Formats: sequence, C-alpha cells, structure tokens
Amino acid sequence: MRFSYFVKYTFLILSAIYLVLFPIYAFAGVQEETAKGDVAYKEGKMEEAEAYYSSALKMDPDSWRIMRGLAETKFRLNKFRETKELVDRIRSMKIIKRNIVVVTLPGSSETFEAEMVDENVVPPDDGQNNMRNYLDGEEVKPVLHYRLFNLKTGKMLLIPHMDAKLKYKGVPRRVYDYVTELHVKVEDKLIDKQGTKGPAEMVEIKGGCFQMGSNQGAASERPVHEVCLKNFKLDKYEVTQRQFQSYMSHNPARFKGADRPVERVTWHEAKNFCKKAGKRLPTEAEWEYAARAGTTTEYYWGNDFETGKSNLCDSTCDMNISVKNISDGFPNTAPVGSFKANPWGLHDMAGNVYEWTSDWMDDKYYRNSPKDNPKGPKRTNPSDRKGGGVRKVLRGGSWASNVDSQRSSARKGFVVDYRIDLFGFRCAL
Repeated sequence: MRFSYFVKYTFLILSAIYLVLFPIYAFAGVQEETAKGDVAYKEGKMEEAEAYYSSALKMDPDSWRIMRGLAETKFRLNKFRETKELVDRIRSMKIIKRNIVVVTLPGSSETFEAEMVDENVVPPDDGQNNMRNYLDGEEVKPVLHYRLFNLKTGKMLLIPHMDAKLKYKGVPRRVYDYVTELHVKVEDKLIDKQGTKGPAEMVEIKGGCFQMGSNQGAASERPVHEVCLKNFKLDKYEVTQRQFQSYMSHNPARFKGADRPVERVTWHEAKNFCKKAGKRLPTEAEWEYAARAGTTTEYYWGNDFETGKSNLCDSTCDMNISVKNISDGFPNTAPVGSFKANPWGLHDMAGNVYEWTSDWMDDKYYRNSPKDNPKGPKRTNPSDRKGGGVRKVLRGGSWASNVDSQRSSARKGFVVDYRIDLFGFRCAL
C-alpha cells in the first residue's frame, strides 16, 4: 500500500514539474531549431535548413519568423508551391509599424509588450572575447539574447532566448514588403512552369457595318458614324500572364496569376507580343465592333449597367469612384473568362483590364473618320496630346474603372510608354 502511494504521488509530482518546465523547454527547442536552420541556410545546406525550420514551425506554427526562413529555403529548393503557401500565410497577417512582441518569462503568467530591437545579441561576458567564443582555451557556444525595449517601463532588456517566450503581434512592414517581393518571384516561377497551354483561342469575326460611337458619352465619342469592316479574328480572352511570360521572358503584372490578364504593359510591349505571336493589335474600330457583337445599346447587354456582367470598381475597390452596392467577387483583376462572354463569344470586353489598340488617339477623329476599315489618325505632331501625337487608344474599362468607362463606345488615350496595373490587351489577326 505504501509503495503504491509512493508511486502515485511521485508520478503526480513529476507530472507537475513536467507541466511547468515543458513550455520552457519546448520554446527553447523552437529557438534551437530555428538557429540551426539559420546556420544551415547561410552555409548553403538547404535540405538541413528545411528540416530544422520545419521542426521549429511544428512547435510554433504561427511564427512569421520561422515561416520566412522556411519559405526562403523551399524557394532555393525549387519547391515553389510550398513556398507560395508559406508566403501567402505571412501576407495574410496583420501589418504593424514596429516589431512588437508579447513577452512571457519563465515562472510568470504575466506578459508585457516590447519592441524587438535585435534578435541575436551576444552580450559581453567578464571581458572574454565573445566574437571568438573562447573560454579557457576551449570553444563554447555563445548564449544568444534578445534585445527588447519594454514599452511600459521604457527600459532596454537583454534576455536569453531560452528564458523568454515571444508572440509576434503582427508582421513588420519591412518583412511584409520583403515577403511580397518573394511572392512575385515565386508566382513568376509557377507561371513559367505551367507553360502557355497552347496557342490562344481566337474568334472569327464576320465583317459588316455598324454605328460607331455614342451621343451619350464624352465629346471624343461623337458623332456617331457608320463604319464597315472586313473579316478578322480576335483573341477570345485577354492575353494572360502565362502567355505573355512564355513569349517575352518576363512578367510585369502586379496581380500575379497564370490565368489572370497581364497588366502594367506598355503599348510597345503589347505590340511586340502580338508580333511575336504572328498577330497584331486590333484597330479601335475592330475592337468596338467586336465588343458590341451586333448590339446598338450602351453595353452589349442593354442600356443600363447590370451587376455580374463585368469586373469593375465595386465595393472592394479602394477608390472614390467605387460602386458601393456592387460586389463582383474580385478586388482587382479576375482570371480571364470569369464572366460570361458577349453574344459573339468574347470574354471581358467590358472590365477587367483596359485594352490597347493600334490607333493613335485624336479627340476629334470621328468628325472625319473614313467609313471603310479606319485605322485611326496619322501621327502628325508628336507634341500634340489631343490630336494623335503621343497617345494610343485604350478600350473596355478595367477592374478599377466606373460603370461609364465600361460602355462599348467609351475610349481613353494614354502615352505609349505608360505602365499601370489597369492596362492589358488582346491580339487580332
């Protein structure tokens, strides 16, 4: 009986000790595994670094510090999908201006907030040369400390790694920006690996005559005039990032995704892509003819804007032109084909990205535009911004434009080397 009581109470005591000490030892294990991962990464031993970081992340699954190290490692190992998952987790975290952590010390349930000043500090030790880490002729490991600024007391603290449990309150802006750069690199790698998926689909457009322009829009859309076109072909979708990257060997897009439209494209880049693909940019008249798809209304579906027909500046759009009562499901660009095609089978002729055309922009061109196969005004004066000098025509509106800009006749002109995340294109033949 006495022996059984002894065993029972011994077990309870040991369990209590374990429960007290396990968090300390566990956190010390996190720091040790992370530090080993850092060393292995610096030495170029990526497989070892991956193992150490992975072990640390299992112990502390919400640490952006460990996730960042593991993401960098997996990127070096060409494990791009796994890298993307880690990067996306960090980018979903709250951004903080200062590197604020919540600190818990051993044997205490109280916490305090502090700013992380330095993650790895080796404080002086009785005059010994800590840079070489020698003591009495024998090599020893340095004791790494955190340098923390206590936000309540205003005091600077040096605390050994194993003596402090830290919880980050968010991801610092500098880290977020760095991870965003890594996000761009890994997305480009993934897009490159996916390839082109073959040649772009094109829609056969039968030639005919139509009324170009609108008396309801801006002055540059007037007067309404008859235009007649020959047969031509037009890309079914806006040019995607995977297509652009395969031909041009780079991807300027801000909003990465293989099947998203490429944007931040200059007119010259759009023209060169179409040329490499054995195509050309459409004329402005071809573009409007295809966008209307045989209709005479302001939009191909009618005279009034309808929700769910296109990607525009909706309630998720951070601009003063946003339409607060509409949500199209996309805060920026949408994968091509996300919205229903017009009657001729062409997608995103309204919204998503503005599309470059081959025509120079002249606000008064419609007054004397030829009837048959117009190709826009001649470039007469390169300094004339209003008369076909420096601007090319863009059509279709974008994810950041208002309802009016998505009308079939709406037109804008921008300089040919202008680069912004609203501008894309499709090719004609």
